[in-house]
Amino acid sequence: MSIRFGIRMRLFLAAALPAILAILVLLQGFLTRHERILTETLNEHAQGMAKQAANAAEFALFAGSQSALQRLADGARASDLHAAVVSFWTPEGELIVASGQPTHGRRLPVLEPGRPMLVNGRLLARVPIWSAEWTESDLFSAAAQPMVSSSDGRRLLGHVLVELELDILQRQRGELLAWALVATGSGLLFAGLLAALIAASVTQPLGRIGVVVSQLSRGVLGSRVDTRRAGVLRPLAEGINTMAAGLASNEAMLRERVAQATEELRQQKELAEHKARTDPLTGLPNRRAFTELARVEIERAQRFGQPLALIAVDLDHFKSINDNHGHAVGDAVLIDFAHRAQAQLRVIDQLARIGGEEFIALLPGTDAQGAFQVAERIRVLLEQRALAVPGGTLRYTSSFGVAEIEPQHPGLDRWLARADAALYAAKRKGRNRVELAPENPAEPSLLPLGQSPQPPLA
Repeated sequence: MSIRFGIRMRLFLAAALPAILAILVLLQGFLTRHERILTETLNEHAQGMAKQAANAAEFALFAGSQSALQRLADGARASDLHAAVVSFWTPEGELIVASGQPTHGRRLPVLEPGRPMLVNGRLLARVPIWSAEWTESDLFSAAAQPMVSSSDGRRLLGHVLVELELDILQRQRGELLAWALVATGSGLLFAGLLAALIAASVTQPLGRIGVVVSQLSRGVLGSRVDTRRAGVLRPLAEGINTMAAGLASNEAMLRERVAQATEELRQQKELAEHKARTDPLTGLPNRRAFTELARVEIERAQRFGQPLALIAVDLDHFKSINDNHGHAVGDAVLIDFAHRAQAQLRVIDQLARIGGEEFIALLPGTDAQGAFQVAERIRVLLEQRALAVPGGTLRYTSSFGVAEIEPQHPGLDRWLARADAALYAAKRKGRNRVELAPENPAEPSLLPLGQSPQPPLA
């Protein structure tokens, strides 16, 4: 089974493991060195103590004074807390005196002189005791007993054996080891805290950067990393902020372009709709726009019970104007009529050109008599004023048909047919006049404007 570590744990291990390994190596080196130094010190101490006792016991051995040797053994043992046994032995290895209980009873253990040895938890050091020089009495007594001599002529008098108790030393060693472990634990704790701080100095800024990146991915382009708290990752945080600023700038630019394109499309759509609903020559609403406006006004009149009237207009002898003066003059006449008629209407009234020289005016809140008066006022104005044209002036007139909406028959086509019928009645009666729609709705001439069964009158 694989173990997966997060980035925080990886950084912690990367920072802590070298420190932990270094501390453990130092601890091992310290304990090894301490063990070596302690062993050498104990050996030197045991060897020195044995040599000192040997020097002091030379005369007592030479004189054969056991009491003096006992005092030396007791004094040497009492002078050192670690001394468990101090004993003197004959050259043949037999015990003479001892202060304390020897480890090997009354037989001298086999030890290499000058090299202490650890035996049964005690450090044993043996040193031979040699006479300083030969005398005549020594030579006389030597004939009666075997003698061991050194190469320089000295005689072996005996041995001193020192046994050091290591319990206190082992206890001191344990205390030292405990202290070393405490120091090591403190070092490891410090290393762990330092590693945690090092890991946090990286993971915390990474966490903040991660939050900002996540917000940027969700479209929150105003998010920024606090570079003051980024620590060692400040260059990365500054890079993220620069990228976020670039994204925000690009988004703002894109939004601006989209908004601009949308506005252009809206304007083009409105212009197209305006063109589709507007007569290009006079700027008045066309038949399509008038039809939509008329249906809205019909619904409003029905809802509030208000009157609603319309005026159908046709310019008299317009074909002759075009034939005699040209289409440019004809267009000027159409524009002049639109301006003069519009000036006589209210803001809420609506004038539209529905084709050729035919116009229609929608008058909300106006009954048939009111619409008749408006049409008469426009007719008189046209009759009295002349239009300046190339080469002189031109007078023209118009015929008007007025119809009020019938509450019992609110259909637009019927309403237009009644107004159209009134208009043609004005044409038949000599033109340049206003006629009201007939009361009989079944009259055959009640057809939509431009669909009269009789030929149009110029």
